[in-house]
Amino acid sequence: MKILVLICCILICQNSPAQELKKYQWKNRLIVLIGNQNHPKLKNQEALLNKNEEGLKERDILIIRTNDRLLEPFKLKKNFTGLLLIGKDGGIKLKQSFIVQPDELFALIDGMPMRRAEISRKKG
Repeated sequence: MKILVLICCILICQNSPAQELKKYQWKNRLIVLIGNQNHPKLKNQEALLNKNEEGLKERDILIIRTNDRLLEPFKLKKNFTGLLLIGKDGGIKLKQSFIVQPDELFALIDGMPMRRAEISRKKG
């Protein structure tokens, strides 16, 4: 089965940055990888995440690689290199430099009220 993780390289887009992310709101959590696409830590982070395909899928997580334009709504420093975890509500839940272990991300997400409700619905 193909990896269901979306990897976008957003170079030039006609929509505003807010519109680009708005299409995922209330559907997906996003892990936004920020930095030079050839940076070894970015590549390692992406590899770690992709090894956890089932955990990503279970939590409705998409991975996005981006340029600075997509980050305008978040007012991050231009030299920030790392990842953002954006919740289904569109808010930043974590901003951290590379490398973040998938288990750390999953634990953070699993503690969120929306995720706990999703787990309860699946059990019930």
